Amino acid sequence: MAADPAGSTGGAPARPLVVLTDPSVHAEAVALLRARFEVLILDSYPSEERLAEAAAGASAILARLGTVTRRVIEAALHLRIVSRHGVGVDAVDLAAATEHGVVVTNTGASNAAAVAEYTFALLLALMRKVPQADAGMRAGLWQRTTQVGGELEGRTLGIFGLGAIGGRVARQGLGFGMKILACDPHPPAIMPEGVRLAGREEVLAGADIVSLHTRLTDETRVMIDARALAAMKPGAVLVNTARGELVDEPALIAALEAGRLGGAALDTFAEEPLAAESPLRRMPNVVLSPHVAGQTEEALLRVGRAAAQAIIDELAGRRPANVHNPEAYGRRPAARSQ
Repeated sequence: MAADPAGSTGGAPARPLVVLTDPSVHAEAVALLRARFEVLILDSYPSEERLAEAAAGASAILARLGTVTRRVIEAALHLRIVSRHGVGVDAVDLAAATEHGVVVTNTGASNAAAVAEYTFALLLALMRKVPQADAGMRAGLWQRTTQVGGELEGRTLGIFGLGAIGGRVARQGLGFGMKILACDPHPPAIMPEGVRLAGREEVLAGADIVSLHTRLTDETRVMIDARALAAMKPGAVLVNTARGELVDEPALIAALEAGRLGGAALDTFAEEPLAAESPLRRMPNVVLSPHVAGQTEEALLRVGRAAAQAIIDELAGRRPANVHNPEAYGRRPAARSQ
């Protein structure tokens, strides 16, 4: 069992305990928490059992990697907040959190610039065959005829989700001279100039590049399935820096193997880490990265501070920013209010 920071046998610690689910949270954010609380840092992607054990005496969880399940929430009798390090809250059992009076927050648009820039880093690497050029040079080769790529200018970029990240991607696409189609059931009040809203089928059929920037919900899960892939232009490419579960991965692999799609650039996957035997790892027309789109020094600092501040505010009795389930406050038992 995890050690009790207060040395007690089940009560709340003298200083509230905060559990971090990943050691790569920015050092400044960790220091903010250590100045006020006991802090326990777990290895990346902790198992449900390990996280439930560690959180048994916790007042807060700063969740970067791993899943905060109902079992974890019910094991943590003093838990008041799960602060997500990032935008999505899909890795938290929101229903269980609300039922038990645990508020769930995210860090808003803190990493939007980093993710939007990385979307184009992946897309340019794919379109211009940068990984192949680099690998050839490192192997002592000088191959030019095999490195003929494609330009972005004049192509149509189809964006699903025009939030903080998708809106930036749209504006950057315009800067590359691209035409922008976007699909969003709740578009921003002020549309970026040059962006045209369209339905799902029109975006899929009209885009040379489809880029995903939606949150993972019951409605968006596997939104890019075999039918959607078949509706895309022959030779079109898919970029995903949002959530791996948005895409039916076996269907994507089949479309790539059949030559139906021109390629894919992927930073997120249905199962993470991506299995070593995944066919995606062997495909020359696929650019892969290990869920790092939001990882710039600047973004990690902003996101880490925001996640830490949410915990500081909640445990000080102030309502934090970006609460996803405010109804949890009305259901909080006395034990979680201490």
